[in-house]
Amino acid sequence: MTSAAGDAGQTADRAARRRWRLPLPPVRTEAPGRWLDLASLAITAGLLALLARDLIVLLPHLDPAKIAVDYHLYMDATARFFGGGGYYLPDQLHGPYDVVPGHILYPPLFTLVVAPFLVLPALAWWVLPVAAVAFVTWRLRPRITAWPGIALCLWFPGTTVMLVAGNPTMLIVAALALAARWSWPGVLVLLKPSLLPFALLGIRSRGWWVALGVLALLGLPFGAMWLDYARVLLDARQPLGPFYNLGQVPTMLLPVIAWAGRRR
Repeated sequence: MTSAAGDAGQTADRAARRRWRLPLPPVRTEAPGRWLDLASLAITAGLLALLARDLIVLLPHLDPAKIAVDYHLYMDATARFFGGGGYYLPDQLHGPYDVVPGHILYPPLFTLVVAPFLVLPALAWWVLPVAAVAFVTWRLRPRITAWPGIALCLWFPGTTVMLVAGNPTMLIVAALALAARWSWPGVLVLLKPSLLPFALLGIRSRGWWVALGVLALLGLPFGAMWLDYARVLLDARQPLGPFYNLGQVPTMLLPVIAWAGRRR
C-alpha cells in the first residue's frame, strides 16, 4: 500500500508540474540554404543586369564589319574546299606565319561540321548551338547556387564577342553541352584541340569511344590534308602559343557549371 501511495503521489506531482509549466516560445531558425539561394538569386540578377547594360551600350556602336565575320570566313573556306580549292590560306603552308583574322586553325574534318550550314539559313548558325545549350541547361535543372556561375559565363565579354562574330566555338560549346546530357557528343570538342580537356567530360561512356571511332573513320578520306593541318599548327606564331583560346574557356565552362550543379 505504501509503495502504491508513493507512486500515486509522484504521478500527481509530475502532473502538477506539467500543469503549471509555461510553454517556451518557438525558436525561429532560418535555414542557411534559404539565405544562400536568396544570395544566389541576387547575384544572378545583378550579372544579368550588367549583361543587359553592356549590350545596350555596345550594340549601337558596333562596327558592322565585325558582325558575323567568322561565320562568313568559315562559310567561304568550306565552300572553297568543296569547290576544289584549298581549305587553308597559302601563307599558312609556307613556313612560320603570324596568325591574323582570316587564318583557319581547325582540322580538315571540321568542313563536315560546317557543310550543312552551306544550305541552311544563315540564322541557323546561331540558333542551333544557342538552342542546344539552353535546352540542355533546362534539362539539367541546375540548383540555384549554380546560377551565378552560369550568369557570369554569359556576362563574360568573350561570350558576346563569340556570338556577334559567329565564331565556330559556339558549335563546340553546344557539343559540350550535349555531352553533359548524352556523353558521346563531347568527342566533337576534339575538333578544337586547344580546348581538348573539355572533351573528356563523357570519356567514361562507351558511346564516347564509339563516337571517337566514327570520327577517326570520317577523317581518313582527308589523307594528306592532315599533314597540312599539322604544318598550319606548328608554323603558327601568336603571343599565347597553344593557349590562344584561353579567352574562350569561360564560355566553355557554362555547360560544365550547369552539369556540376545539376539536381541529382
